[in-house]
Amino acid sequence: MTGAELYTLLTSLNGGASIDQVLATTLIDNAKSMIEGERPWAVLRKIDTSKTVTTAGTWETAIDLSTISDFSELYSESPIQLFDGDNQIQDYTLRSFEDRLRLKDASNTAVFDENSQSLYLNGNIPYNGTLYINYKATTPEIDLTSTSAVWTQFPSRYVPILAYFAVGINKGAIDYDEINRRMLPENRAVLIGLMNSMSKWDNNKQMVAVRHNDPTDFYGSGHRNGAINMDEY
Repeated sequence: MTGAELYTLLTSLNGGASIDQVLATTLIDNAKSMIEGERPWAVLRKIDTSKTVTTAGTWETAIDLSTISDFSELYSESPIQLFDGDNQIQDYTLRSFEDRLRLKDASNTAVFDENSQSLYLNGNIPYNGTLYINYKATTPEIDLTSTSAVWTQFPSRYVPILAYFAVGINKGAIDYDEINRRMLPENRAVLIGLMNSMSKWDNNKQMVAVRHNDPTDFYGSGHRNGAINMDEY
């Protein structure tokens, strides 16, 4: 669905009454932000490899993540991996920034200053390498005049949910007529249905990563005693 088609759908759901395009863009962006904040969607997870470190770095060396243009937040408890380009990999567990001084000598831990968007690695950096940073990305603002597909991180079949969500926000802020009042439950039902469908679609994507939680099975030795085989459920 293009931005222009999304705006047309938004107008139709609004009973054919046009919404100022600046306001419509704000409503769509609000809807997009709320939906993206609902869960760590698999399609919004990314890995940045633009940051490098050396053994000269200390617990006071700031790594600026504000330069990652679509950065929203670090993802997972151990979102940082140091890779030397060969076979050495060191995982860093994210800890509370308030405990920074207590953890400054604790290797394999990192802290993140949300205010300055600065990452700090604790302990001694064992070798020079590239940081693989797992994060949740943001998506670009939607242009309602665009003739190109929008919100392409998600399948096109789910893009209409933005219009349903935006109209709901708009109707909650203004008086509405009898026709809109009658349509509101149906629109809400479609919105909820689309959201449930999106969640199930994302659940399936995320389950792929945990289906085999016993890695020994891949070596032909079968599952260990007591290990859960997700394929059986």
